[in-house]
Amino acid sequence: MSTNVIRYGPRPPEARVDHEIDATKAPIATEAVTVTYLTDPEIVAVVLPKPLQPAAEPLVRIQLQRVQIEGRPPFGSAVFSVTARDGDREGDYPLFMPQSTEQSVTGGRETFGEPKKLAEIAVERDADRVTATVARLGYPLISVAGRVTGELELPPDQVNTEFYFKFLRAPDGDGITDPHLVYGEYHRHYELLENIEGTLELGESPLDPVADIVVREVRSVTWCRRRTVQVGRIARQVPQEWLLPYVHQRYDDVALLAAPRPEPTRV
Repeated sequence: MSTNVIRYGPRPPEARVDHEIDATKAPIATEAVTVTYLTDPEIVAVVLPKPLQPAAEPLVRIQLQRVQIEGRPPFGSAVFSVTARDGDREGDYPLFMPQSTEQSVTGGRETFGEPKKLAEIAVERDADRVTATVARLGYPLISVAGRVTGELELPPDQVNTEFYFKFLRAPDGDGITDPHLVYGEYHRHYELLENIEGTLELGESPLDPVADIVVREVRSVTWCRRRTVQVGRIARQVPQEWLLPYVHQRYDDVALLAAPRPEPTRV
């Protein structure tokens, strides 16, 4: 009989580690372009599953990041979210969280319930020129380009919340399994914050329709360097009926890939 270790075999208790949790406990080093803009209140209202409600302003936040987690190669990450609230707690509800590596997609979706998808992400800075892009399945989705014009006052250390729903599709095709509302809490320390004068383009895609979240007023475009510790916790279970109309936000309907490609909008 072979004495080789069969790596698909059972692991002892000390080896059953969720490395996604371990990775997010250590400060995550990030350089990010962040765009905030106002959209229409009715747009925010229609994209939020219960129990989430619109926040005071219909604010959209786009973060395009290059991320370094200790022990892993750098990767690209982005978050496209609208502001929301759950009772008295305010935060961001991500509609689209593209990532450049399979490991980031799988870890975030399976552990925290983040709506992550594999995509092509580039965040580049050359002196004061900054470009950041997201493309997926051949569709250019987000493009930011601009020039750094100066430093901004560093914000205090803060905790930002993102709302996720953790669930899976049922194997028999009948609904989803045990959905829970999750609070993703991001403890952030800023090392650098700079203003950017630039432009934002949102591209059309049948699977990732970020262009539907129309731009009414750009509030800010910034470059930052920060360190983050992420903590996730289940807030409570929610009825699957609340989420069933929104499952397409996470899972691709590949039949839609035959749709035509309108031109991107530029603001």
